[in-house]
Amino acid sequence: MPEDVIYSRTEIGGETVRVLFQIRPDFMKNLAGDSIQLLNTKKHLERLGIRVDISSSFAQQYKGYDLVHLFNLTRVVETYAYAYKAYEYGMPIVLSTIYWNNSYYYEKNELPDWKKKAWHQQDMLRRIVISKAAMLLPNSIAEAEMILKDFGVSKPYRIIPNCVDKKFSCGVKSRFVERYGIEDYVLCVGRISPRKNQLALIEALKDTDFRLVLIGPVNDREYEEKCLKAADEKVLFIPGQNIEQLRDSYAAAAVHALPSWLETPGLANLEAAAAGCEIVTTRYGSAYEYFGDLANYCLPEDIASIKEGVYKAADSNNGERLKELVLSEYSWEKAARKTLEAYREVLDE
Repeated sequence: MPEDVIYSRTEIGGETVRVLFQIRPDFMKNLAGDSIQLLNTKKHLERLGIRVDISSSFAQQYKGYDLVHLFNLTRVVETYAYAYKAYEYGMPIVLSTIYWNNSYYYEKNELPDWKKKAWHQQDMLRRIVISKAAMLLPNSIAEAEMILKDFGVSKPYRIIPNCVDKKFSCGVKSRFVERYGIEDYVLCVGRISPRKNQLALIEALKDTDFRLVLIGPVNDREYEEKCLKAADEKVLFIPGQNIEQLRDSYAAAAVHALPSWLETPGLANLEAAAAGCEIVTTRYGSAYEYFGDLANYCLPEDIASIKEGVYKAADSNNGERLKELVLSEYSWEKAARKTLEAYREVLDE
C-alpha cells in the first residue's frame, strides 16, 4: 500500500459515491488551512456515507472513483498536475479554490523578486485548473467574485464556507494560566511569516499595556529574527501546541488579532471566535462576510490601524455573539452537506 494514500472504507447511510481527494504531498507535515479543510471535509462526508480516499501521488489511478476533489489554487503547481491527469482520464473535477490575489501583499513587502514573478507566472496554471473543473467550491462570495475578476471564467460554483470544530469552545482557561502565568492577553495564532504580519502587531502594541502571545511554527527564520528583536518582555512566543493546548490558549485570551495581508477568513479567527474571543482581523479577504460588524478590522500596512483595532476589540462585548454565530453557522457538518449537494449536481449532469 503506497504511503501517500490514506484509505477509508466507512459506509454509512447506503451512499455509493466514491471520491478521491488530491492535495499537495506535504499536507500533513506542513499542516495549513487546506489540510484542515480537507481532513474535516473527509471526516464529515464519511458520516454521510461517502467513501473518501486521500492521495498525494502523481501516479494515482482513477478507476473506481466517481469524481476527483482538488484543493488549493494558491499553491497551484501540484493542483495543476492532478487536474491535468484527472481531466485526461475523463474524471469530473470539483475544486476547493482556496484563493485570494496576493499581488498587493507582494507589492507592499520586501520579498524576493522570484516569489513575485512566480505568483504571476502561475496564473496560467490557475486558469487551466479552473477550466478543467466541473464545479468550483470557494469559501465565500468574495472569493468567487475575485476568481471571476482575475481569470474571467464563468463556472458553476457553490459557496462552501470555512468552518470550525465545536471543541474549540471547550478550552480550559485555568490550564493555560497555571502554565504561563498570564490571562486576558492579545493572542495571534498563525505561522510566523511576513504574510501573517506578526512584526506589525508587535510594533503596534509595543507602547501599550497589552500582553501579546504569538503561537505558531516558524515559516520564515529571517522574519522570526525581526520579530524577536522587536519584541519586549510583554511578548510571549510559543512555537507550537497540540489541539487541546491551543483550545486552552484561546480560552485564556481576551482578543485574537490577525492583521494578516489577507485571510479567507482565517481558521484561527473561527477557532478564536468559537472560544468567545473578541476578534480584530485584516480588512483584506473575506472575514467581513463571516463576522460582519461583530469583529473589528484593520489595515495590515498601517501600524496605527492595527493598534486602534486591538483597542476597539478589547473594549468590545461581542465575544458571546461571535461564539454563537460561529458555532451555529460554520460547522463542518453543514459544510459536508453542502459539498455533497455539489457532488450530486456534478454527477447528475
